[in-house]
Amino acid sequence: MAATYSSFMTTRFYSPVFNTALFDGPMRIYFSQSYESAALKIYHLLQTEYSAQWNLLKASSLKSKEHVFLMMYPDKIGLELVFPDQVSSAAVQEWDEGLAIGFCQPQDDAELAQQLEIITQSIASWIEKSKTYEVSI
Repeated sequence: MAATYSSFMTTRFYSPVFNTALFDGPMRIYFSQSYESAALKIYHLLQTEYSAQWNLLKASSLKSKEHVFLMMYPDKIGLELVFPDQVSSAAVQEWDEGLAIGFCQPQDDAELAQQLEIITQSIASWIEKSKTYEVSI
């Protein structure tokens, strides 16, 4: 199913702090404008450091019409309101329009690296699960 901004706004993942978004193919990154530099850094690293996975995501999304929604919440409290069962600086959940990954504004490079690891592992697992589902049909 092709994701739309209006359908995203009606989910529990949406937060009014998301006043800025970056859309590129299968990736949707939502964040507060005050965190733009961190969001752009994550976007850049996903495209450069994880380019093979980025290309797999593009190919998978072309078939499934599903997307990855990265949502940068300002703090852990905002993240825990949306993902109450997952205590971490990043949380993951599948939904009918793709994969939702919430994370807190990284405070330092170590936290950013940890979040990128969770993000990329989650995307890889989601793509693999999608491939397995396609084969079983």
